[in-house]
Amino acid sequence: MSKYRFIVFSLIFIVVQIFICNYFPFSRYVLISILPALLLMLPLEYGSNVSMLIAFAAGFAVDFFSTGMLGITSASLVPAALLRQPLISFVFGDEISSRAERIIPGRIGLPKMSLAMLLLCAVFFLCYVWMDAADTSGFWSGALRFALSVAASAPLCVLVAGILRPE
Repeated sequence: MSKYRFIVFSLIFIVVQIFICNYFPFSRYVLISILPALLLMLPLEYGSNVSMLIAFAAGFAVDFFSTGMLGITSASLVPAALLRQPLISFVFGDEISSRAERIIPGRIGLPKMSLAMLLLCAVFFLCYVWMDAADTSGFWSGALRFALSVAASAPLCVLVAGILRPE
């Protein structure tokens, strides 16, 4: 039952992300994304290849149905999915990866979960801001956009992770 619950909530949060992109553009400098939370909460038995395929599909759906450029979210989520397994081993330790446990925010604790989301959001927004700027804006405006987007999205991603895996 929890597998179907995770799939349904993941699809709901992809639709929520599409609504955020379409109807709630907060600022030119603040991007809100909950997609890194979906990546981190994927089952650990999914390897990097499956995670990257899921990341591409989710990013493409968000790009297709929102007002963004087609492919920018996909191209930003795929490197984050590639770094998902090493990030899990780094932040949570090797025992979670070796036993293929589920990542449950209540058991792991808020500091580790926040650190993991902060790092995954940083990878995602580093790629996103770099590709979106495409040498058309200065370094400091890109750095401000990156910092504000990570600061706004990381706490929201921790909240979404708690909803995806409430046990």
